[in-house]
Amino acid sequence: MVDFDDGSDRTKVLGLQELLAEEPTARNAYLIVISGRSVGKMYKVASREMYLGRSPEADIFIDDDGVSRRHAKLVQGVEGIRLLDLGSTNGTFANGKKVDAQLLVDGDRIQIGSTTILKFSYQDDVEEHFQKQLYDSATRDGLTGAFNKKHFAERLRSEFAFSARHGTHLSLVLFDIDHFKNTNDTYGHLAGDEVLRRLSGVVMQQLRTEDTFARYGGEEFAIVLRDTDDERAFIIAERVRRAIESTKFTFERQTIPVTISLGVATLHGQNFPSVRDLVQAADEYLYRAKRNGRNRSECQLLR
Repeated sequence: MVDFDDGSDRTKVLGLQELLAEEPTARNAYLIVISGRSVGKMYKVASREMYLGRSPEADIFIDDDGVSRRHAKLVQGVEGIRLLDLGSTNGTFANGKKVDAQLLVDGDRIQIGSTTILKFSYQDDVEEHFQKQLYDSATRDGLTGAFNKKHFAERLRSEFAFSARHGTHLSLVLFDIDHFKNTNDTYGHLAGDEVLRRLSGVVMQQLRTEDTFARYGGEEFAIVLRDTDDERAFIIAERVRRAIESTKFTFERQTIPVTISLGVATLHGQNFPSVRDLVQAADEYLYRAKRNGRNRSECQLLR
């Protein structure tokens, strides 16, 4: 029995009772990539059925050559969450064992494809937020939210190897902000930072989920467009350019004029022997856009 000497002790005990009476924090199911091209990325199991695969339409997109387009799916039922293989080419493994169906428990490891391993885990909101912060800090640019230079380089090498091996198109768009030094000199560096943040948000709205948008320099950005030929890449570049041109950029009630110049290069067959050659070509077209008046896109059509 608790003896209350004064009001302060009683307050402490009542506070403890309230704490004990609180509902436990809800824990949600996640798949966390622990091996593969997106280490640290989390996928919340939020629907009754979720498909895993290499298709851009998959609920959980896995970027791995050995993964089928519709590789497996997660099904939530009364007994829990079950993993089902969908007749994939290379199979689905749970804790090292090939499975057609598996009821998942916290800590199970799922392997699909040649390099991808996912950990099945229940986490609360705090753990989810912490895991997301870790992933973002390793892959994202802190100012703009675009992918950082390291992630861009890794992604481009991976996409280049895949396209060269399978004979698909891969397009690279490089762009930078026209006269950005004048923006910083005229309006200040805080205004320049706001332009970079706003511009990045506008660009991301123009792209697909499977595209990679990255900041690789001060005012320099890149877009990696998988399975995209030269004509389509030029259309996307122009769409991005027009979106920036039509956006009103302001800082402390001042309107800041912002345009971009873009260069586009496309890998198909053996036209570029290496990643470096592809980057150099896109960079050359970027500088051609600048020489030809800026606020334009330049590329070389393959046909």
